[in-house]
Amino acid sequence: MCLNSAVKMYDALAASTQSTRTFVSGIKAAQLDLPTPCAGWDVRSVLSHLVGTLSLGNALLSSAPPDVSMAPGDLPAEDVLGGDPLAAYDRGVGQLLATAARPGMLDGTRSTPFGEMPVAMLAGFTTLDIAVHGWDLAKATGQSAVLDDGLASHVLEFARTAVTPDSRAPRIGPEVAVGNSALVTDQLMAFMGRQP
Repeated sequence: MCLNSAVKMYDALAASTQSTRTFVSGIKAAQLDLPTPCAGWDVRSVLSHLVGTLSLGNALLSSAPPDVSMAPGDLPAEDVLGGDPLAAYDRGVGQLLATAARPGMLDGTRSTPFGEMPVAMLAGFTTLDIAVHGWDLAKATGQSAVLDDGLASHVLEFARTAVTPDSRAPRIGPEVAVGNSALVTDQLMAFMGRQP
């Protein structure tokens, strides 16, 4: 893989984590039980899933056991938030980005629960998951749920090539129709089965 591809993957992953951190930092303790656009999950569940996703992404990139026991697309088996969801999120981001920044970590393939996967696909799905669930949290807690256009465009381009009808269930609903003039964030979320 060329250096520019690895840099682009890292930059997108970092931008996704930073975008979602903005939304996580805006969540109040009283909002943890609010429902989210992610069917069946409240704010606490989405936060837990994000922390688990960060751990799983780190483990898959480094080919090491994850710190958090969680199947992809599921919830952790244990409490991963403690009393400070933002601190738990920041720890996960720090570990994931430190691993992704190491030479060679964004090259080749890795073993995943779904079989061998190119790192570009693994990083893309991790970036997608973090960005979309950040939007879920913003929407659920009354924050301005708009992603940076560059990040949203990147994630949408990846989603359109990687998300298939078979991979939508159970967490990704059918695509919602929006006009071509819709904000790119709204186009992304509509593609991911959310009502913008």
